[in-house]
Amino acid sequence: MKKSIAVLSIIACSSLFAHDKFNNDYDKVATKSLSLASTGFNSFEIEAGAGSLTLIGSADNMIKVTADVFQKNSSASYCLSLAADKNSKKAALLRANTCHENNDTRIDLTVHLPESLLTQITDGSGSIHSDNASVEAINDGSGSINVEGNKVSLKVNDGSGSIHIANLTGDVSVHDGSGSITLNSISGDVEVSDGSGSINVDTANSFTLVRDGSGSVELDNVKQTY
Repeated sequence: MKKSIAVLSIIACSSLFAHDKFNNDYDKVATKSLSLASTGFNSFEIEAGAGSLTLIGSADNMIKVTADVFQKNSSASYCLSLAADKNSKKAALLRANTCHENNDTRIDLTVHLPESLLTQITDGSGSIHSDNASVEAINDGSGSINVEGNKVSLKVNDGSGSIHIANLTGDVSVHDGSGSITLNSISGDVEVSDGSGSINVDTANSFTLVRDGSGSVELDNVKQTY
């Protein structure tokens, strides 16, 4: 018994050391604020590299971004901009840490935006949390995804990381590599293609399982299954 406790203690200490080392790899070097009136825009595109992303929908007509910049090397180059998309003047575009191929910068984004502004997200790595917004699409490399109170149908293409979607108006389509999927209170239809990880759906109009590699599937209060 003593030997087991000793082994667990060593593992715990090693994990804590690794976690501290990861945090210490990056130093916070700046906090940037950006804003843009959403008037005249039909959609909002977010292109983000490494770092967390939080979206908060409101009745305001402004897009407001707070960006916390962390770097291993304080002189490393990175990009951060919020403006009209040059390829589509009807779309606003937020770019963060996508124009330089390096691992020296992480940008954590908090975005306040109009709740009805149709939004598409392309994200490299890091968690995504959206509350009371109108996100149409998420293309994510890795990191957890949590979407609450979405106003429109949502398509998610995810490499790895858990997915939790709740209180969504419309349909949900998920193509997932690995990680658990939890979908609650979906007003429309649900379609899932999954590599590995559990799938839990509670309350939806219908459920279609396109592909399932491994992991349990649990359905509650689903009217039709295919």
